[in-house]
Amino acid sequence: MLGIQERTAIARLWERKLDQDQRNAPFETRHRNLEPTSAEFLSALAAGTGSRLILEVGGSSGLSTIGLAAAVRETSGRLITIEIEPQRQAEARETLQSLGLDAYVEFRSGDAGEILPHLANPFDLAFIDCEKQDYIRFFDMIRIKPGGIVVADNILSHNLVEYVAHVRSKLNVESITLPVGKGLEITRFVI
Repeated sequence: MLGIQERTAIARLWERKLDQDQRNAPFETRHRNLEPTSAEFLSALAAGTGSRLILEVGGSSGLSTIGLAAAVRETSGRLITIEIEPQRQAEARETLQSLGLDAYVEFRSGDAGEILPHLANPFDLAFIDCEKQDYIRFFDMIRIKPGGIVVADNILSHNLVEYVAHVRSKLNVESITLPVGKGLEITRFVI
């Protein structure tokens, strides 16, 4: 569950992102964060389903990481977060440390395409929020437990119809787009 400290940190990161957008900061320097309402939903979903092993692909500066780490604190679990930009991940690590959530998080820095094949254990929940052209490839690389869930962000804002069609074409999955934040695709692997 997100507390006042976590919500304050999320608000700070979100305000900075909005300021960067308003100033038209160069795209490569912008912190691309999940919307706060989506972080709240993601945290509640992860904790409510009892997810103990969670994967985050694309943590940026840690807004979504805060929500997921709060969930695994509640479930006595662990979060593995992957971020390709070392400076953003360093900031996320610092923020989570200040919140006392770093003990629940394993930070992996690098290209998810190189890291994912080495993650042997299947996940209860995975969150994808990275370069949009990588969504399908990473979805197919992630090992999910039966009954597990994959959540992908930016479905509506980026019109990710190919991703949606791809996940819905899989056998033994059910998937729905929720109009939360910029659109979340929630895909459950049926038992």
